[in-house]
Amino acid sequence: MKVALAQLNYHIGDFAGNTEKIKNNILRAKKEGADIVVFAELCVCGYPPRDFLEFPDFIRRCDDVLAAIATVCDGIAAVVGAPAVNPRVEGKHLFNAAFFIADKKIQSKHFKALLPNYDVFDEYRYFEPAREFNAVVYKGKKIAVTVCEDLWDVEEDLMYTLWPMDELHRQKPDLMINIAASPFNYTHAETRRRVLKHNVDKFNVPLVYVQHVGAQTELIFDGGSMILDSKGNVAHQLAYFTEDFCIADLATIGQ
Repeated sequence: MKVALAQLNYHIGDFAGNTEKIKNNILRAKKEGADIVVFAELCVCGYPPRDFLEFPDFIRRCDDVLAAIATVCDGIAAVVGAPAVNPRVEGKHLFNAAFFIADKKIQSKHFKALLPNYDVFDEYRYFEPAREFNAVVYKGKKIAVTVCEDLWDVEEDLMYTLWPMDELHRQKPDLMINIAASPFNYTHAETRRRVLKHNVDKFNVPLVYVQHVGAQTELIFDGGSMILDSKGNVAHQLAYFTEDFCIADLATIGQ
């Protein structure tokens, strides 16, 4: 299976611009032979959208972008981050979701469980945490799709009581995909690599990690998206502080 990583600079509320970037990279990935192309957390609307999430028109515009993206997902799948409406009356109105799109339609939604509410983050204010986890099967591969913080609670001082990958690992995935919005600080690149490697070492499954690049509000996103093989080695890494793109054949990186 060939996976494309699309590391892009999205702008909050620029639905036309974000749509164009995402569609162009889907078409590029398809032309270059990828089976799946992966984008970042909440890429459809930009991160962090904050109180825009409370406006129904903002959510409708996100849904319109997802519909537009689906039209070019023919012969290729895309993993795209966007808010998703909670179908239940109970809980908050939205989930922070990764959408798995293929055959011109949304095949599955994967909701973020661990919602950071510290430092620069305020996600628990807006989103309902996931409590159910299901891998998606595509082209014979079972894929565990997670969103940012869902892989991060691995240090000694644990913040949460639920671990999404522990649940997904019981389904025996062949690949982990994590989409993220991980702000820059001068030690964060090393911390990020250590956290991702911890997950690979624990689950013995390759990991595709894609995040934002650029600046939004007071946050800077440094890029550095990567693929780790099943031994925890960095098989591919995208550039820091600039948009970047690559395609990797998972068969060549030691699954």
